[in-house]
Amino acid sequence: MASMEEMLVGLERIMTEFFHPSTSNKRKREIEEQLNKFGNQNGAWKHCLEIFTKTNNEYVMMYCLSVLENLVNKMWLGCDANSKSEIRRNLNHILMLQHKKVPMFITNKLIKVIVDIGRSDWPMFYPDFFTGLLHLASSSGGNDTRALGLVALRIASEELASPREDVSGQRKEELRKLLLQQVPDMIAIITESLRVEWESNFMQLNQSSMATPPPSPGSGESNLFDLFVAQGDARPQIANVTIPPHSLNIMKHALECLCQLFSWIPLSSSITPDLLSVVFKYARLGVSAAIQNCARYVQRPALQDFNKNGSTLSELGCNAMMCINELMSRNCVPHNFEEYLVRIFRQTFHLLQQLTHGDNPRASLDKLDDNYLEKFIEFLRLFVSLHFSRIESNPSFPLLQFLTLLFKFTFHQTSHEHYINCLDIWEVFVDYVTTKSEKSTEDKEYILSRYKSSEHQHSNFDLSNTINLQTILMIHYSFIPRYKEGMILFSTSILQHIQFRFNYNHLSELDNQTMDDNGHTEWEVYLIENIELVAKIGQLFPKDTVSLLWPILDETASIYVKTNWSAPSNMDTNHLTQLQRTLKDLAMCLQAFGRISEFFIGEQFHEHYESTLTLIQKFQAIAVFGNKCHLYETTNLPPALVKETIAVQVEALASLQPYTHWLSQLYSEAQHAGHSQAQLSQLLVSYMDAIIPVLGKQVPDKIVLSAAHTLLSVATTVRATFLAQSPSVQKLFQDVSNGMCNMLPMKTQSLIYRSLSNLLLLPWPNTPESEQNWFERGESHKTFIKSLLTEYLSLNNSLSALRENPSVFERGQLPIYGQGLIMFLYTFMQKPSVIFSAKPAILRAVLILDGIVEAMADEVSKARQLCHASIDQCIVISLQLFSIYISHPDTIEVLMSFFHRIFSALRRQIGPEAIARTLQSFLSTFTPERLQETILHENAAGVRVVEKFIEILELVIEEPGNSFKTFTPSIIVLAVQQIYPIICQRPSSDVKGVLFHLLHRILSRRHRYFFPSPVIASMLGDGSVNSSRSGSIAHKPQFLAIMTAFGQSFLQADINVFKQVLNILEELGSKQKLYDKLHFMLAEEGVLFQFVNVLIQALINKSHNLLQVCYTIQCFTCCSVDLDFFHSKFLQEFLQHTEGVTADQKNILYRSFQPEKDLPSFTSRLMLFVNDLRYFKLSNSSLPEGTVQF
Repeated sequence: MASMEEMLVGLERIMTEFFHPSTSNKRKREIEEQLNKFGNQNGAWKHCLEIFTKTNNEYVMMYCLSVLENLVNKMWLGCDANSKSEIRRNLNHILMLQHKKVPMFITNKLIKVIVDIGRSDWPMFYPDFFTGLLHLASSSGGNDTRALGLVALRIASEELASPREDVSGQRKEELRKLLLQQVPDMIAIITESLRVEWESNFMQLNQSSMATPPPSPGSGESNLFDLFVAQGDARPQIANVTIPPHSLNIMKHALECLCQLFSWIPLSSSITPDLLSVVFKYARLGVSAAIQNCARYVQRPALQDFNKNGSTLSELGCNAMMCINELMSRNCVPHNFEEYLVRIFRQTFHLLQQLTHGDNPRASLDKLDDNYLEKFIEFLRLFVSLHFSRIESNPSFPLLQFLTLLFKFTFHQTSHEHYINCLDIWEVFVDYVTTKSEKSTEDKEYILSRYKSSEHQHSNFDLSNTINLQTILMIHYSFIPRYKEGMILFSTSILQHIQFRFNYNHLSELDNQTMDDNGHTEWEVYLIENIELVAKIGQLFPKDTVSLLWPILDETASIYVKTNWSAPSNMDTNHLTQLQRTLKDLAMCLQAFGRISEFFIGEQFHEHYESTLTLIQKFQAIAVFGNKCHLYETTNLPPALVKETIAVQVEALASLQPYTHWLSQLYSEAQHAGHSQAQLSQLLVSYMDAIIPVLGKQVPDKIVLSAAHTLLSVATTVRATFLAQSPSVQKLFQDVSNGMCNMLPMKTQSLIYRSLSNLLLLPWPNTPESEQNWFERGESHKTFIKSLLTEYLSLNNSLSALRENPSVFERGQLPIYGQGLIMFLYTFMQKPSVIFSAKPAILRAVLILDGIVEAMADEVSKARQLCHASIDQCIVISLQLFSIYISHPDTIEVLMSFFHRIFSALRRQIGPEAIARTLQSFLSTFTPERLQETILHENAAGVRVVEKFIEILELVIEEPGNSFKTFTPSIIVLAVQQIYPIICQRPSSDVKGVLFHLLHRILSRRHRYFFPSPVIASMLGDGSVNSSRSGSIAHKPQFLAIMTAFGQSFLQADINVFKQVLNILEELGSKQKLYDKLHFMLAEEGVLFQFVNVLIQALINKSHNLLQVCYTIQCFTCCSVDLDFFHSKFLQEFLQHTEGVTADQKNILYRSFQPEKDLPSFTSRLMLFVNDLRYFKLSNSSLPEGTVQF
């Protein structure tokens, strides 16, 4: 046996080696095995205790504590009483001797081990555990241990309030009760510690500024009139203060401990006014640190290192704000605690006053510590989101003063991030006002309807109805004006804040080059956040919001169109700079008007008719002006200015897009009234004048894309009968057919072609079927498609020629369709270069067709029929190309996406026969071998193709017609017998999600395939039906295979698939009564309670612990089918097959799981059962080998 010195030297050597950067992973595994062997040997804890006291190596210290922690958590029950007593005594002795010598993280670990012992032994075998902690933290323990004791109390609160290790349910409840009994003493010690340290270190502070602001005399805490009354000097002044290190530690750890307690203790009498008062004194230190540089008050060199990464006072203030926010985050506040909430609001709002006090609040906020500011913003967010509705109902609440302070706090932020966080607070506030306004409107309408009803029934009409009516109307008409002034001022300030003419220095800091994952720059995201909030306020006050935006648009647009762009050399630098900022503001205003387009339609259409018409004409004028000037082609303008002119034209075209809904309503109103369409016709001509000229290759892509989107909205939303026949649109058809757009980006091309296709296919609104001119439009659409896809359709010439010469086949007569396919395949295989050269034409054609077909998804049957007639030949060619390009992932993925789109939108027009041919072609292509190769080799594009194929099968299952039901058996065979065996053992979630979705649809849409009605079951004489008294089940092997696939998903690691299958079973259980059928029709197989077994095992093993609530609910849903069976039979069988638990423990578990018939009680019993079962297993595994149990 090696001596203690040798063990110490060896441990230090291998621990240092383990953490050395040059140590290989192989060597680390060897060292880890060696350390595990050492830690698991009998009596290792004795060596660790002694080594800990003799080493200075931090790695060795942590290892020793880990060995002791493992002993306490996993083998404590197997230790004899003397060993336990020795360990407790030594650990406490080491803590007292070493806590000043070792780093804080080691002290925390040491305390954690002691608390773990207390979790098991207190109070029976460790009666002085908590009194010892309290003694350390109290003044009677001495200043040397108070900080240590506060740390120990925090860790005890963390570990005992909600034990993380496996402890029996009864013990957990006991620990929480014991800890609650100690809370008053803990609160008292913390309060006393904070008060004493405050008096010792901050008595020099101006008492009037740091004291708790008193309420108005005789007003009581619920009177809020003085909530924002300044008390004395608004800014605390700090004299020269020297704060000893031990005092800083005590204050810091006291606040951290208090914050932890606030996270779980009941909001009761434990929280006293004195405690809140002292906490807010510390919270004010964060404000003090913003006024003065606290570093000069700390004179000791030791404290200079302590403070070099931040202000000490700010850190204390930040910790205090964390305590306040922990209280504020408690939404369920008991009635007797509301008085304390008012105290919190009162004192925090005085802090808000201090932060926004003076002529230059921005400078004060800029000096404020970032962490402190974040905590204060979090307080305001919690107040508005959780408690504003409580305090706002108090008639004495000074709403205007609060909004004023919040307003100043928001717009004096120097950080963009903090400003956006403040906007989030305002958004919550606006949502609250909007919701309350809607509720007020509903109440008004209800009372008015009751009032009118009472007027017609004189016998029931009385004075109370009139009083109710007057009251409701008074509340309704007084509610909105209460907020109007503040909100309009806020919108005005937002609009001024995001204008470069007024806020250039601040806004220029935002990045307008780098794009995020959503394709937006930092400036664009910032702008969207601001405009969204203005739009939300605009929903309450639409007229006022429009009146705020109109002058900005008028002024900036006037400068834009009146500038002499032909002579830029006459502009000096300042003029160019101002012009650039003006263009930025014009683009912003256009974007804002586009966002609020909803204000002008619906019920507001007639009221805002003239102003909307003027607005649209202004947008058109700006866009047309840009078209005429071609400023993007100018070479004698600064590039930055050219960029802004492009942005203006993009936004002008984009702003026209949402107003197509206004045009649509104008069209509908005129049709119903029988008025002339001259106004609409003129507007649409102007739209086309703005859009069509920029659809060329010499125009910047951004402008063309914006114009294409607007063109699509015009074609899709307005659908005017005369638009397609207008000269400009007819010329556009001709130019596009001649290849005008061929050089544009493919996305833009697709939008343009889709727009023109929609003009020909979409039904005209409010037009009789006989006047839709379907035949002429269908012929025009066929011509249009042929002109677009000439190159693609020419591929069919090879197929036609080959079909006419079937003699080349030596395998006998084949169907013409098959001959063409095989010959085409043979020809291409002889010329691989042809395959690659045809790819661009194929990809272009399929992308164009995909957009055209997508537009038909929700349209009338006639439109889809015409679309199918136009592209039928393209579908045939695409199917024949499928087999040829099966080894080209990029092309096959696009083709499969196209077929998915076809099946989504046009499957009824295609017909069952064509679908059968298509599916057969796919099935012959996706052989089991090819599926296995594609999925197992994790070819990303290939996997996506398989997933699209499965989604196509799902679309077939979704179709209700009898002709589509014939595909069900073959789809089930493919899914369960070919695809599922390949993916079931793979850890990746590829294909699994879509496959389980398909199985879900099979069970829900083809329910009768498995569970036929009694009449149908009696008619099926093919032996596929199993009948019993509980009902009939058909195709039982296939059904069981699907259930097996669902069940096996619970044994895999993928949490997303697990969650998906849980949701599928839940839906099938509620809508299809799946669980009843599983239990009563498949009682011999025991399928239902196999699911229950797997779910309970998942709870015991803590697999996918995030879904614990879902597990328990699903267990109850399954068991509620037959709760008596669950308790009397299943539970006993489950325990009988459970290993690692004694017979007596099984009996205890069974008796404690009392039959419960409601969800909360059942889930509570289930979690207690799982917890205790886990605890028994852990306890038994910790007993020494050979222990006899009775």
